[in-house]
Amino acid sequence: FWRHFHAMNEAKAIPFICDFQGGGLTFTEEARQFLSTVEAPVAVISVAGLYRTGKSYLLNKILLSKSRGFLVGSTVNACTKGIWIWNEVLVGRRDDGSTVRYLVLDTEGIGALDTEVQYDTTIFALSLLLSSFFIYNSMGSIDEGALNNLSLVANLTRHIRVQSGGREDGGVEEDGTKFASLFPSFLWLLRDFALQLVDGTGTQLTSREYLERALQDTPGFSEAAEGKNRLRRMLRSFFPARDCFILVRPAEDEGVLSDLCAAPDHRLRPEF
Repeated sequence: FWRHFHAMNEAKAIPFICDFQGGGLTFTEEARQFLSTVEAPVAVISVAGLYRTGKSYLLNKILLSKSRGFLVGSTVNACTKGIWIWNEVLVGRRDDGSTVRYLVLDTEGIGALDTEVQYDTTIFALSLLLSSFFIYNSMGSIDEGALNNLSLVANLTRHIRVQSGGREDGGVEEDGTKFASLFPSFLWLLRDFALQLVDGTGTQLTSREYLERALQDTPGFSEAAEGKNRLRRMLRSFFPARDCFILVRPAEDEGVLSDLCAAPDHRLRPEF
């Protein structure tokens, strides 16, 4: 993407949907006022993933081209709470040369010590439904552990209803078969990726091919295999428009890694 901005005031991240003192998720007045000034149509890019995996740094560095934007921390504590929005409309260029106006959302990290699964799933579901393009940020390769970290997908049928009325109301239980029509394009971004993208014969793989191989069903009919394959089927069904992109570790120096947002470009690895 390239971008430009014509606003008079300095842009910043503002709270969008937040849980104030445990009182439930609330749409903030500050965000309402900003969004009331945004003219349609506009796309929405959001980033989600485990807490403390560099989501906010990714947004600042790549989408905003800023060293400081969304809050970035260097401790084990989660920084972003709820969902935050950048209060400017960005302009990007598609592959076909046309332009697109878009907003950027940063979501609270999944699995923080002070949150519960239901809260994580709610934030995850909201970010999906609000987005045109959804980036799932994770560290390392796609293995069973990485897939298990996406197990929130298996809970989406309990939190999203395509039609009103569920089993408790005498209706039909949500099965998720229509989620694909509601969900955004999905990009799995693999950070600090250090493996060679080759198959068993040494043939080079694209990152997209690597993702598709990881989402193939595992053999066997055990309960464990069925559980793994159910999640894989959901990911394939819910996100027909999907892709994968890899990024190497941004720096080797631990001092640089501890405060990446302050690191000048020449301190980062050229591959990054």
